[in-house]
Amino acid sequence: MSSQQQTFGGRVAVVGTGSRAAMFVRGIVARPSSEVVALCEPNSVRAQYYNDLLAELGAPQVPVYKPDQFKQMLEKERVDAIVVTCIDALHDLYIVPALEAGVRVLTEKPMTTDVEKCRRILETVQRTGQHITVTFNYRYNPVHELVKRTIAAGEIGEVLSVHFEWLLDTVHGADYFRRWHRQKSNSGGLMVHKSGHHFDLVNWWIAAEPETVAAMGRLAFYGEANGKKHGWAKDYVRARGSEAAKSDPFAMHLEQDETLKKIYADAEGEDGYHRDQNVFAPDIGIEDDMSLLVRYNSGATMTYHLTAYSPWEGYRVMFNGSLGRLELEVVESEYR
Repeated sequence: MSSQQQTFGGRVAVVGTGSRAAMFVRGIVARPSSEVVALCEPNSVRAQYYNDLLAELGAPQVPVYKPDQFKQMLEKERVDAIVVTCIDALHDLYIVPALEAGVRVLTEKPMTTDVEKCRRILETVQRTGQHITVTFNYRYNPVHELVKRTIAAGEIGEVLSVHFEWLLDTVHGADYFRRWHRQKSNSGGLMVHKSGHHFDLVNWWIAAEPETVAAMGRLAFYGEANGKKHGWAKDYVRARGSEAAKSDPFAMHLEQDETLKKIYADAEGEDGYHRDQNVFAPDIGIEDDMSLLVRYNSGATMTYHLTAYSPWEGYRVMFNGSLGRLELEVVESEYR
Protein backbone atom coordinates (compact mmCIF):
# COMPACT_ATOMS: atom_id res chain seq x y z
CA MET A 1 0.00 0.00 0.00
CA SER A 2 1.37 3.39 -0.84
CA SER A 3 0.25 6.94 -0.30
CA GLN A 4 -0.36 8.58 -3.67
CA GLN A 5 -2.08 11.78 -2.59
CA GLN A 6 -0.40 13.81 -5.30
CA THR A 7 -1.94 11.64 -8.04
CA PHE A 8 -5.36 11.02 -6.50
CA GLY A 9 -7.95 12.99 -8.43
CA GLY A 10 -9.56 13.17 -11.82
CA ARG A 11 -12.92 11.48 -12.27
CA VAL A 12 -13.86 10.02 -8.89
CA ALA A 13 -16.70 7.66 -7.95
CA VAL A 14 -17.86 7.36 -4.34
CA VAL A 15 -18.86 3.89 -3.12
CA GLY A 16 -21.25 4.04 -0.17
CA THR A 17 -23.24 7.11 0.86
CA GLY A 18 -23.54 6.93 4.61
CA SER A 19 -22.58 9.91 6.76
CA ARG A 20 -18.85 9.23 6.33
CA ALA A 21 -19.01 10.00 2.62
CA ALA A 22 -19.74 13.69 3.19
CA MET A 23 -16.18 14.74 3.99
CA PHE A 24 -14.89 12.96 0.90
CA VAL A 25 -17.49 14.49 -1.40
CA ARG A 26 -16.75 17.97 -0.05
CA GLY A 27 -13.01 17.43 -0.41
CA ILE A 28 -13.25 16.14 -3.97
CA VAL A 29 -15.46 19.02 -5.08
CA ALA A 30 -13.13 21.55 -3.43
CA ARG A 31 -10.14 20.36 -5.47
CA PRO A 32 -9.89 21.80 -9.00
CA SER A 33 -8.14 18.62 -10.17
CA SER A 34 -10.99 16.28 -9.22
CA GLU A 35 -14.73 15.80 -9.67
CA VAL A 36 -17.38 13.37 -8.47
CA VAL A 37 -18.73 11.57 -11.54
CA ALA A 38 -20.79 8.73 -10.01
CA LEU A 39 -22.18 7.23 -6.83
CA CYS A 40 -22.42 3.50 -6.09
CA GLU A 41 -25.16 2.93 -3.52
CA PRO A 42 -28.09 0.49 -3.16
CA ASN A 43 -30.31 2.97 -1.28
CA SER A 44 -31.78 5.61 -3.59
CA VAL A 45 -32.78 7.94 -0.73
CA ARG A 46 -29.24 8.18 0.59
CA ALA A 47 -27.87 8.56 -2.92
CA GLN A 48 -30.28 11.42 -3.59
CA TYR A 49 -29.10 13.15 -0.41
CA TYR A 50 -25.59 13.20 -1.85
CA ASN A 51 -26.75 14.40 -5.24
CA ASP A 52 -28.52 17.23 -3.43
CA LEU A 53 -25.28 17.95 -1.56
CA LEU A 54 -23.36 18.08 -4.84
CA ALA A 55 -25.86 20.63 -6.13
CA GLU A 56 -25.46 22.71 -2.96
CA LEU A 57 -21.70 22.67 -3.51
CA GLY A 58 -22.15 23.93 -7.05
CA ALA A 59 -21.25 20.61 -8.68
CA PRO A 60 -23.40 18.68 -11.17
CA GLN A 61 -25.55 15.82 -9.97
CA VAL A 62 -24.27 12.41 -11.04
CA PRO A 63 -25.57 8.96 -12.05
CA VAL A 64 -26.24 6.43 -9.30
CA TYR A 65 -25.28 2.78 -9.78
CA LYS A 66 -26.29 -0.26 -7.74
CA PRO A 67 -23.53 -2.51 -6.35
CA ASP A 68 -24.05 -5.10 -9.09
CA GLN A 69 -23.44 -2.34 -11.66
CA PHE A 70 -20.04 -1.39 -10.23
CA LYS A 71 -17.92 -2.62 -13.14
CA GLN A 72 -20.32 -1.01 -15.59
CA MET A 73 -19.96 2.27 -13.68
CA LEU A 74 -16.16 2.17 -13.88
CA GLU A 75 -16.25 1.76 -17.64
CA LYS A 76 -19.19 3.97 -18.56
CA GLU A 77 -18.16 6.92 -16.37
CA ARG A 78 -14.44 6.57 -17.23
CA VAL A 79 -13.57 6.52 -13.55
CA ASP A 80 -9.98 7.37 -12.60
CA ALA A 81 -10.31 6.72 -8.87
CA ILE A 82 -12.80 5.46 -6.30
CA VAL A 83 -13.38 6.32 -2.65
CA VAL A 84 -14.71 3.35 -0.67
CA THR A 85 -16.88 4.29 2.34
CA CYS A 86 -19.32 1.37 2.54
CA ILE A 87 -19.57 -1.29 5.27
CA ASP A 88 -16.08 -2.55 6.14
CA ALA A 89 -16.75 -6.19 5.26
CA LEU A 90 -17.73 -5.20 1.70
CA HIS A 91 -14.63 -3.14 0.85
CA ASP A 92 -12.90 -5.95 -1.04
CA LEU A 93 -15.85 -6.35 -3.41
CA TYR A 94 -15.03 -2.93 -4.85
CA ILE A 95 -11.29 -2.64 -4.23
CA VAL A 96 -10.32 -5.75 -6.18
CA PRO A 97 -12.26 -5.08 -9.42
CA ALA A 98 -11.22 -1.43 -9.33
CA LEU A 99 -7.54 -2.35 -9.11
CA GLU A 100 -7.99 -4.89 -11.90
CA ALA A 101 -9.54 -2.14 -14.04
CA GLY A 102 -6.55 0.14 -13.46
CA VAL A 103 -8.51 2.48 -11.18
CA ARG A 104 -6.80 4.06 -8.18
CA VAL A 105 -8.36 3.27 -4.80
CA LEU A 106 -8.71 5.30 -1.62
CA THR A 107 -10.49 3.31 1.06
CA GLU A 108 -11.69 4.08 4.54
CA LYS A 109 -9.94 2.09 7.21
CA PRO A 110 -9.97 -0.75 7.81
CA MET A 111 -8.99 -1.90 4.35
CA THR A 112 -11.00 -5.04 5.06
CA THR A 113 -12.08 -7.24 7.96
CA ASP A 114 -10.39 -10.64 7.78
CA VAL A 115 -7.22 -12.37 6.67
CA GLU A 116 -8.59 -13.95 3.50
CA LYS A 117 -9.96 -10.68 2.15
CA CYS A 118 -6.74 -8.90 3.05
CA ARG A 119 -4.68 -11.48 1.17
CA ARG A 120 -6.94 -11.18 -1.85
CA ILE A 121 -6.52 -7.41 -1.94
CA LEU A 122 -2.73 -7.48 -1.44
CA GLU A 123 -2.32 -10.17 -4.09
CA THR A 124 -4.31 -7.99 -6.49
CA VAL A 125 -2.11 -4.97 -5.72
CA GLN A 126 1.00 -7.04 -6.41
CA ARG A 127 -0.42 -8.59 -9.57
CA THR A 128 -1.72 -5.35 -11.08
CA GLY A 129 0.89 -2.90 -9.84
CA GLN A 130 -1.92 -0.53 -8.88
CA HIS A 131 -2.07 1.71 -5.81
CA ILE A 132 -4.36 1.59 -2.82
CA THR A 133 -4.39 4.21 -0.07
CA VAL A 134 -5.94 3.49 3.34
CA THR A 135 -7.06 6.59 5.22
CA PHE A 136 -4.89 6.48 8.33
CA ASN A 137 -5.45 10.19 8.91
CA TYR A 138 -4.25 10.12 12.52
CA ARG A 139 -0.67 10.31 11.25
CA TYR A 140 -1.30 13.90 10.19
CA ASN A 141 -2.21 15.20 13.64
CA PRO A 142 0.54 17.75 14.47
CA VAL A 143 1.17 16.26 17.91
CA HIS A 144 1.57 12.79 16.37
CA GLU A 145 4.06 14.21 13.88
CA LEU A 146 5.96 15.74 16.81
CA VAL A 147 6.13 12.33 18.52
CA LYS A 148 7.46 10.82 15.31
CA ARG A 149 10.14 13.50 14.93
CA THR A 150 11.19 13.22 18.58
CA ILE A 151 11.66 9.45 18.42
CA ALA A 152 13.31 9.56 14.98
CA ALA A 153 15.79 12.16 16.26
CA GLY A 154 16.90 9.72 18.95
CA GLU A 155 15.81 11.92 21.84
CA ILE A 156 14.86 8.90 23.98
CA GLY A 157 17.30 6.48 22.35
CA GLU A 158 16.16 3.04 21.28
CA VAL A 159 12.46 2.45 21.97
CA LEU A 160 12.27 -0.60 24.21
CA SER A 161 8.59 -0.69 25.18
CA VAL A 162 5.31 1.14 24.60
CA HIS A 163 2.14 1.39 26.66
CA PHE A 164 -0.93 2.71 24.82
CA GLU A 165 -4.39 3.24 26.31
CA TRP A 166 -7.29 4.56 24.22
CA LEU A 167 -10.60 5.62 25.75
CA LEU A 168 -13.87 6.05 23.85
CA ASP A 169 -16.58 7.76 25.85
CA THR A 170 -20.23 6.79 26.19
CA VAL A 171 -21.19 9.14 23.35
CA HIS A 172 -18.68 8.17 20.67
CA GLY A 173 -18.02 4.66 21.97
CA ALA A 174 -21.70 3.86 22.38
CA ASP A 175 -22.38 4.80 18.77
CA TYR A 176 -20.59 1.70 17.49
CA PHE A 177 -23.16 -0.37 19.37
CA ARG A 178 -26.17 1.35 17.76
CA ARG A 179 -25.24 0.76 14.15
CA TRP A 180 -23.93 -1.89 11.75
CA HIS A 181 -20.52 -2.00 13.49
CA ARG A 182 -22.07 -3.96 16.37
CA GLN A 183 -21.96 -7.14 14.27
CA LYS A 184 -18.48 -8.58 13.79
CA SER A 185 -19.45 -9.89 10.38
CA ASN A 186 -19.81 -6.25 9.27
CA SER A 187 -16.94 -4.49 11.03
CA GLY A 188 -14.52 -7.11 12.30
CA GLY A 189 -15.00 -5.61 15.77
CA LEU A 190 -13.41 -2.51 17.26
CA MET A 191 -9.94 -4.07 17.32
CA VAL A 192 -10.13 -3.98 13.52
CA HIS A 193 -12.35 -0.98 12.90
CA LYS A 194 -11.00 1.44 15.52
CA SER A 195 -7.70 0.14 16.87
CA GLY A 196 -6.24 -0.11 13.38
CA HIS A 197 -5.58 3.63 13.67
CA HIS A 198 -3.60 3.11 16.85
CA PHE A 199 -1.58 0.14 15.62
CA ASP A 200 -0.67 2.11 12.50
CA LEU A 201 0.54 5.01 14.66
CA VAL A 202 2.82 2.78 16.72
CA ASN A 203 4.23 1.03 13.63
CA TRP A 204 5.01 4.47 12.21
CA TRP A 205 6.27 6.04 15.41
CA ILE A 206 8.82 3.33 16.20
CA ALA A 207 9.51 2.29 12.57
CA ALA A 208 8.82 -1.36 13.30
CA GLU A 209 6.31 -4.08 12.45
CA PRO A 210 4.58 -6.60 14.74
CA GLU A 211 5.96 -10.13 14.86
CA THR A 212 3.99 -11.69 17.72
CA VAL A 213 0.54 -10.66 18.95
CA ALA A 214 -1.72 -11.95 21.73
CA ALA A 215 -5.12 -10.41 22.42
CA MET A 216 -8.24 -10.83 24.49
CA GLY A 217 -11.49 -8.95 24.81
CA ARG A 218 -15.03 -9.12 26.10
CA LEU A 219 -18.38 -7.35 26.05
CA ALA A 220 -18.19 -5.76 29.50
CA PHE A 221 -20.59 -2.79 29.43
CA TYR A 222 -22.95 -2.83 26.45
CA GLY A 223 -25.33 -5.67 25.58
CA GLU A 224 -28.47 -6.90 27.33
CA ALA A 225 -26.90 -8.82 30.21
CA ASN A 226 -24.52 -6.00 31.12
CA GLY A 227 -27.24 -3.37 30.81
CA LYS A 228 -29.42 -5.27 33.26
CA LYS A 229 -26.54 -5.93 35.64
CA HIS A 230 -25.48 -2.28 35.76
CA GLY A 231 -28.99 -0.81 35.74
CA TRP A 232 -28.84 0.87 32.32
CA ALA A 233 -31.09 -1.44 30.28
CA LYS A 234 -34.27 -0.12 28.67
CA ASP A 235 -36.78 -2.32 26.88
CA TYR A 236 -36.78 -1.24 23.22
CA VAL A 237 -35.27 -2.36 19.93
CA ARG A 238 -34.64 1.02 18.35
CA ALA A 239 -35.20 4.57 19.60
CA ARG A 240 -37.50 5.90 16.90
CA GLY A 241 -41.09 5.58 18.07
CA SER A 242 -40.14 4.13 21.46
CA GLU A 243 -41.46 5.60 24.70
CA ALA A 244 -38.78 3.77 26.70
CA ALA A 245 -36.00 5.34 24.64
CA LYS A 246 -37.04 8.84 25.66
CA SER A 247 -35.49 8.34 29.11
CA ASP A 248 -32.43 6.43 27.90
CA PRO A 249 -29.27 8.59 27.94
CA PHE A 250 -27.71 6.18 25.45
CA ALA A 251 -30.50 6.48 22.86
CA MET A 252 -29.97 8.27 19.57
CA HIS A 253 -32.89 10.34 18.29
CA LEU A 254 -32.42 10.70 14.55
CA GLU A 255 -35.07 13.38 14.19
CA GLN A 256 -32.94 15.76 16.27
CA ASP A 257 -30.21 15.84 13.62
CA GLU A 258 -31.35 16.91 10.16
CA THR A 259 -28.51 15.15 8.36
CA LEU A 260 -28.96 11.83 10.18
CA LYS A 261 -32.71 12.06 9.61
CA LYS A 262 -32.25 12.46 5.85
CA ILE A 263 -29.54 9.83 5.46
CA TYR A 264 -30.98 7.19 7.79
CA ALA A 265 -34.51 7.74 9.11
CA ASP A 266 -35.88 8.79 5.72
CA ALA A 267 -33.99 5.99 3.97
CA GLU A 268 -34.81 3.02 6.19
CA GLY A 269 -37.96 2.15 4.25
CA GLU A 270 -35.79 0.90 1.36
CA ASP A 271 -33.37 -1.39 3.19
CA GLY A 272 -34.64 -1.70 6.78
CA TYR A 273 -31.41 -0.39 8.28
CA HIS A 274 -31.93 1.19 11.71
CA ARG A 275 -29.21 3.62 12.77
CA ASP A 276 -30.65 4.09 16.28
CA GLN A 277 -30.61 0.60 17.80
CA ASN A 278 -30.50 -0.08 21.54
CA VAL A 279 -26.92 -0.41 22.80
CA PHE A 280 -28.14 -2.82 25.48
CA ALA A 281 -29.74 -5.25 23.02
CA PRO A 282 -29.12 -9.02 23.21
CA ASP A 283 -27.65 -9.44 19.72
CA ILE A 284 -24.44 -7.38 19.97
CA GLY A 285 -21.50 -9.38 18.63
CA ILE A 286 -18.44 -7.21 19.26
CA GLU A 287 -16.30 -6.45 22.31
CA ASP A 288 -16.14 -3.14 24.18
CA ASP A 289 -13.07 -3.91 26.34
CA MET A 290 -9.91 -5.18 24.62
CA SER A 291 -6.27 -5.82 25.54
CA LEU A 292 -3.26 -6.61 23.39
CA LEU A 293 0.39 -7.64 23.80
CA VAL A 294 2.76 -7.13 20.87
CA ARG A 295 6.41 -7.87 20.15
CA TYR A 296 7.87 -5.93 17.21
CA ASN A 297 10.67 -6.91 14.83
CA SER A 298 12.83 -4.27 16.52
CA GLY A 299 12.57 -6.16 19.81
CA ALA A 300 10.28 -3.55 21.36
CA THR A 301 7.07 -4.64 23.08
CA MET A 302 3.71 -2.93 23.51
CA THR A 303 0.79 -3.27 25.90
CA TYR A 304 -2.45 -1.80 24.52
CA HIS A 305 -5.97 -1.36 25.87
CA LEU A 306 -9.15 -0.01 24.27
CA THR A 307 -12.14 0.92 26.43
CA ALA A 308 -15.37 1.89 24.65
CA TYR A 309 -17.40 3.02 27.69
CA SER A 310 -15.25 5.64 29.40
CA PRO A 311 -16.71 8.85 30.95
CA TRP A 312 -14.09 10.87 29.01
CA GLU A 313 -12.44 10.38 25.65
CA GLY A 314 -8.79 10.50 24.75
CA TYR A 315 -5.59 8.52 25.05
CA ARG A 316 -2.28 8.06 26.81
CA VAL A 317 0.84 6.65 25.20
CA MET A 318 4.22 6.12 26.86
CA PHE A 319 7.51 5.16 25.23
CA ASN A 320 10.35 3.78 27.33
CA GLY A 321 13.71 4.31 25.64
CA SER A 322 17.36 3.62 26.32
CA LEU A 323 17.95 7.36 26.96
CA GLY A 324 14.64 8.45 28.44
CA ARG A 325 10.86 8.30 28.39
CA LEU A 326 8.27 10.08 26.23
CA GLU A 327 4.69 10.49 27.46
CA LEU A 328 1.69 11.92 25.62
CA GLU A 329 -1.81 12.46 27.01
CA VAL A 330 -4.60 13.87 24.88
CA VAL A 331 -8.15 14.65 26.06
CA GLU A 332 -10.51 14.69 23.08
CA SER A 333 -13.75 15.01 25.08
CA GLU A 334 -14.01 15.90 28.76
CA TYR A 335 -16.10 14.10 31.37
CA ARG A 336 -19.76 13.88 30.40
